[in-house]
Amino acid sequence: MIGKVIRVLSHSEFEAEVEDVSVGDIVLCGDILAIVASVYQEEPEYAKYLGELDREEIRRFMPDISEGKKVARCISLCRINLDEPRTAPKIGDTLKPVSDEMLRNIHYSNGEFRIPYLIPLIERCKKDISLVRSLLMRLMEIIPEERDLLEIILAEIEYNRMKGVELH
Repeated sequence: MIGKVIRVLSHSEFEAEVEDVSVGDIVLCGDILAIVASVYQEEPEYAKYLGELDREEIRRFMPDISEGKKVARCISLCRINLDEPRTAPKIGDTLKPVSDEMLRNIHYSNGEFRIPYLIPLIERCKKDISLVRSLLMRLMEIIPEERDLLEIILAEIEYNRMKGVELH
C-alpha cells in the first residue's frame, strides 16, 4: 500500500495521502487504474488557526506533527477491465502501485493491445502533456512489441501540441 484516498473531487479525480509516489506513477485504487497528476505537501489543519510563533514552537518540539501530509492528486484512467470509471473511489480506499506485469496484462485484453482512456486523458492534459508522455514511455518499456505504434502516437500528440504553439 502506498496511500489512502482522503478526498474525492469528482467521479474521475481524487486525492490520496501517500508515502512515496511521483507524478506519472500508475496506481490501483480498488479496481480503478489511475495516474498521479500532481503531488504536494498539505500543512496540518491546526496550522490554519495558529500564529507563526505557535507553529515554530510546535515544529521545534513535535517535528513529525508539524510536517503535514504528502497528497497526490490522481486522475482515474479506467477500470482494470478497461471500462470507463463511472464511479469514484471511496474515502479510505487504499492505493497500490501497479506492477509492469499487471499494466501489461490490463492493456492486452483478448490478445489485442488497447488504450481506450488515452483520448480522454489527452483532453484533460491539453496544457501539459508530460503525463501522457510518461504513460506512453512506460508502456513502450513494458510492451516492446507495441513500441512502434506508441512512438507514432506520441509523435502525433507532440506534433499537434507544437502546431498549437504560436511563436511571437
